[in-house]
Amino acid sequence: MHQKSKDILLPLSLFLLTIITRVPFTSKLLYHWDSVQFALALEKYNIAVHQPHPPGYFLYVMLGRFLNLFIKDANSTFVFISIIFSGLAVVAVYYLGKEIYDVRTGFIAAAIAITSPNFWFHGEVALTYIVEAFFSTLIAFFCWKVFTGKHKYIYLSVIALGIAGGVRQNTMVFLLPLWVFSVKGIMPRKIIASLGLIGLVCLLWFVPMIWMTGGWNAYREALRELWLFNTGHVSVFEKGWATFKIFSSSLFNFTVYGVEAGILILGLAAYSVIRRGTFKSLDRTKVHFFSLWVLPSVFFYLTIFIYPANPGYALIFLPALFILTSASIGYISDEIKQVMKKDICAFMALSIIIFNTGIFFLSNYPVSYREIRTHDRNLAIMLEGIKTFDPAKTAIFVGPYIFYGYRQIMYYLPRYYVYQVDVRVAPTGEVRKTFWGHNKETFLSKEIILPRSIDTFISPIIADDRNMVSRIKVVSVHQLQPINMYLAYGNISLINDIYPELRIQIQNNKND
Repeated sequence: MHQKSKDILLPLSLFLLTIITRVPFTSKLLYHWDSVQFALALEKYNIAVHQPHPPGYFLYVMLGRFLNLFIKDANSTFVFISIIFSGLAVVAVYYLGKEIYDVRTGFIAAAIAITSPNFWFHGEVALTYIVEAFFSTLIAFFCWKVFTGKHKYIYLSVIALGIAGGVRQNTMVFLLPLWVFSVKGIMPRKIIASLGLIGLVCLLWFVPMIWMTGGWNAYREALRELWLFNTGHVSVFEKGWATFKIFSSSLFNFTVYGVEAGILILGLAAYSVIRRGTFKSLDRTKVHFFSLWVLPSVFFYLTIFIYPANPGYALIFLPALFILTSASIGYISDEIKQVMKKDICAFMALSIIIFNTGIFFLSNYPVSYREIRTHDRNLAIMLEGIKTFDPAKTAIFVGPYIFYGYRQIMYYLPRYYVYQVDVRVAPTGEVRKTFWGHNKETFLSKEIILPRSIDTFISPIIADDRNMVSRIKVVSVHQLQPINMYLAYGNISLINDIYPELRIQIQNNKND
């Protein structure tokens, strides 16, 4: 077999293996709050009402809109995107590992990526993080090429940066320091031309995104609302040590979910380098490269914002850790070989792959196959329970649940009036408007607006919140067997007994 054929066969095999290991285990229902917002954006793109949420994810949604013309199902469309980009990300990890180190390192890194629980999980659900993992690796690949003297890749690097920004805007920001590092030896006029090109690429998605949102003022107000009531004013610099503990614990867990057994290899390699005092002999270029790839996002997540229920945040830097884990396997194997005269590289790599696969299938991690099946089952049971109530007479009030929230209910049960119960007050004193939905349309209002026909409320609650309604004797609480979720229900006049902070207005007539 010719060398060129071999060079194509291995990455193609990795791509197909990734696809094959994803297809049987996909989620069947929209998994996350964000997943539903992406689905709603397929029908009506409007960031002002979080379809999707700011900052917009424009190219991701538009790719979904195109594919949905053929697939005809929102969840299947976005899961299909996740599967394909899982395969592409694995191939990108292989090529980058091969470029920085060698074929063996690239291959082992790709195999670790395929079986990483965090990476695998996000290839099965309708979220953007696996797409970010691909672009992060692709941009790193181009940056490495540029830094090692292949300056023609500078234009591909900025095109990839611009497109990545259209999928997840933060990707471009977090990887910009790596790009700046990679171009430091290039002529200024070439750098200026590259900056102009990235500006052009960004304009191609930014302008239509603003237009579809209703103009700059509407977009700016949506960003302001998100910052005031969600991501802003929660940083370590404002909230202190307690917040840092939450952020650091979340990021550590997300990283472990990604590398799993490989974290021991990374730790052992670091210990060996420190113990032997060989840190100064490390390749400074690689140290700087991986540091600038990983640390900007890590710094942001540790100090500014990270949501403890979104393990996908780590996928922007996990490919770097896959490659470093693979390189560490080679390093430790060489160390042991000098003593035992035996190469245990394959044994170490295989052990990690088997362990990680077992974690994905057998653990109760939030990034496991069990989590996908459990969520699909529980959400289906909850929806069936709600459907026993007349949508013409029933309003649904849901707390800020991410996985079983008002978004899933308004999408799958569009005939009901569904209200998000999440009253927040910003440091400015502003009170957040209420998000609510009906017929798959999202609305924002200062008060909860109820049609006159509504005489019953339902409030789906998880087990931890059951005590919130159990104290009110006139409210009925029904467990959704066999799961640990409940439906609280009763006359609509009782809703303020459960949620006293709600401001409710009754429509004058059914046509209001």
